[in-house]
Amino acid sequence: MNVALWVLTIARLAVAAALAWSAGAISAQAAALSSAERQAIVRTLAEADPQAASRDDADLLAALRRHAETELGQRLRPRAVVDEWALQPPRRDVSRELEAARAAGTLEAWLGNLSPASAQYRALREARARYASLTTRGWSILPAGPTLREGDRHDTIPALRARLAAEGYEVGAEAEPTLFDASLRAALEAFQVRHGLEVDGVLGPATRAALNVPAATRLAQIDANLERHRWTPRDLPADRLEVDTGGATATLFAGGRPSLTMRVIVGDPKHPTPMFASRIEAVVFNPPWRVPGSIATKEILPRARRDPGYLARNNFTWVGGQLVQRPGPKNSLGVVKFDLPSPFGVYLHDTPGKAAFTRADRALSHGCMRLEKPRELAAILLSPQGGSVEGVETAIAAGSTQRVALRTPVPLYVFHWTAVADEDGRVAFRRDVYGWDRKLMIALGGVRPAGGAMASAGSTDCADA
Repeated sequence: MNVALWVLTIARLAVAAALAWSAGAISAQAAALSSAERQAIVRTLAEADPQAASRDDADLLAALRRHAETELGQRLRPRAVVDEWALQPPRRDVSRELEAARAAGTLEAWLGNLSPASAQYRALREARARYASLTTRGWSILPAGPTLREGDRHDTIPALRARLAAEGYEVGAEAEPTLFDASLRAALEAFQVRHGLEVDGVLGPATRAALNVPAATRLAQIDANLERHRWTPRDLPADRLEVDTGGATATLFAGGRPSLTMRVIVGDPKHPTPMFASRIEAVVFNPPWRVPGSIATKEILPRARRDPGYLARNNFTWVGGQLVQRPGPKNSLGVVKFDLPSPFGVYLHDTPGKAAFTRADRALSHGCMRLEKPRELAAILLSPQGGSVEGVETAIAAGSTQRVALRTPVPLYVFHWTAVADEDGRVAFRRDVYGWDRKLMIALGGVRPAGGAMASAGSTDCADA
């Protein structure tokens, strides 16, 4: 190596070392926290990181960044996990926001706005702490056995009583250890209500399977729902319609308060109803049903081949090469449909199949949301522009298709909750019919759940607009 090259190399190394020292000094200076900042951060991390107070400034800031990314829903992009999850939180540069808040002296305010402020999120966080403690001791798994009901005697009754008591259900005084008594039936019914099961007070296969989901899986299910809460808009409109596909229910909010609730039939496991936001723009009375090609090919036309009179009896006709069901009492969309921009091709509508609303399992459609109370919803949505229950009935009775645009579109949010905290602090769990909880648990790096989940399936295929 000649002298000139040697001198140049030494100079480059010196400059690199100086730059590295400078960057380290700046980083150390940025990590230095004031006493007030430390106290605010430690308070924020108290639940998530019990060791926060003992960490040095750099570690404490790193822990805070991880916490902020979690609470702001930045750990993953929803559609990278499941394509039907179109509710995406806005991207946030957590490090930049943190440094800006420190520089502006607004750190405490920034920390206070990290977590969703909804009452449901707070209640679920509190419930999570209880289930986290439950996982340390878990609960016993019920052995296989016969269907049991009040009045029966069986050796597994003590295990059933202990299992319900472990999760906080009141099982009453134990009069006879092996007797299925009235208090045990009441406790089992309460469990069935909170798990979306048929409420019959009977220990059958479905109820036994729900009881045997491990405590660790329930904790992970709560974590999955907390994560989905972090994706939802922080400021929901006071007037809106929310559909919960996990619980198969819908709630209309007016002024921030529920004004109408109803059951909903949602997509089956092969055609999951997506999570998305949209707006209801119009009410359509006596809508025709333009049958999607796959439904025509796979379902309706095979029936017609087996039963040549099927199409005529159910008011199907061909229009421009597409199968269309004319308006009427047999129409699959019922007599009311709600128009909305729908990237997934799913809509809200009535149905002639009213009996299905009495079922505990209402995941039955091709992705669309069939409403239990479409007439009542139409009357409320149209009321600001002179609509009424009588007007809705008159429009339906006319028999012709009529589209009434809403002067003010109503925001629509389709969520998916499989763990909801009740007012009493207990959690209502729903079956993971789409396998979405399982996928999210794995994506979050949590436990690989045991039991209770089904494989996620294909896309929706509901109705052509």
